[in-house]
Amino acid sequence: MTDAGEPTEAVDGRGRRVAVADLDRPAGTPTSEEFHGLSVLDDSGHPLVPDLAHEYIQREVRDDRTDVELAARFLADEDYALLLTGETGVGKDRLVRGLCARTNRPLVRVNFGSGTTYADLVGEYAPAEGAERDRVQRAREVAETQDLALGEAAELIGAERAFEFSPGVLYQAVRHGWTFVADELNAAGPAATMPLHGLTERDGQLVVQPTAEVLDPHPAFRFVATMNPPRYAGTSPLNDAFRSRFWELELDYLAPDPERRLLYATTGLRHGVDRDERVAERLTELAASLRASYRERDLATPTSHRAVIKVGRLVSEFDMAPAAAAKQVLETRAAAEDRNAVARAIESTRW
Repeated sequence: MTDAGEPTEAVDGRGRRVAVADLDRPAGTPTSEEFHGLSVLDDSGHPLVPDLAHEYIQREVRDDRTDVELAARFLADEDYALLLTGETGVGKDRLVRGLCARTNRPLVRVNFGSGTTYADLVGEYAPAEGAERDRVQRAREVAETQDLALGEAAELIGAERAFEFSPGVLYQAVRHGWTFVADELNAAGPAATMPLHGLTERDGQLVVQPTAEVLDPHPAFRFVATMNPPRYAGTSPLNDAFRSRFWELELDYLAPDPERRLLYATTGLRHGVDRDERVAERLTELAASLRASYRERDLATPTSHRAVIKVGRLVSEFDMAPAAAAKQVLETRAAAEDRNAVARAIESTRW
């Protein structure tokens, strides 16, 4: 939450920070069109609908089905929320953004952490425009000394008009039918996850404590959580009862061939150009080797698709030599104990 009186912000589907309180606009209504069972909404002009720079690279995950197909079917099911798990930079957020872009669904994303609060998500009372400072300060003092919510304190001293409810990101998403992404859910503290328990139950509702309101979700509302492995710093396993309320889909890094397609789509490396194809081939093979070492716990640093894309951009857009570009990104970001091993892997690559 920002300072009192200012609107809460979130990251929209285009990666921009937006004041969600200023976007008092619901999602569109379902059309007859579906995408793997997920209904397509009719409002493609909503400002929170993602606009992707390139097509999502699909991967097979189960029974000849792709991650896109399974995620869409899970998202279409109103009985369970969707939980995407996997290493950092594997494409969890991009998968959700791709589905929302394809089906015209407004999307907001909140990075969860130990500092994420109930007020950030659900909302709180804040001073109304033009409110008298003395009345605002008095209400705050009463709230603090008597351990009351600010709205309750304002009512107690007859200062209700000095405050108004400032809705949080989750409140707005539930009310307007947006897709809400709780990024790195297992890094959040109890205060942030508390309102999610009732919301993710079957026929769930959002309990809004400051206003004593029980909010029924808009029919288009969807809750998605992403989660890194528990060994990441600041994370912890989800409660089993809470975790049982999700469809889970685990994502792994792309194999070298599809990762090369990702490079051609996101960098200046060109398919059909011998030098560029050689760089893309060597780079994705290097990434696959480093990831294998990471899985075997020989390295402590994961190699994300974002890192590989950065190397490709340094080569194609900054005219940097491939080995130097790889060192600039992969060696620089490696944990201290990994840097020598990563440097040797880069130097041994036949660029």
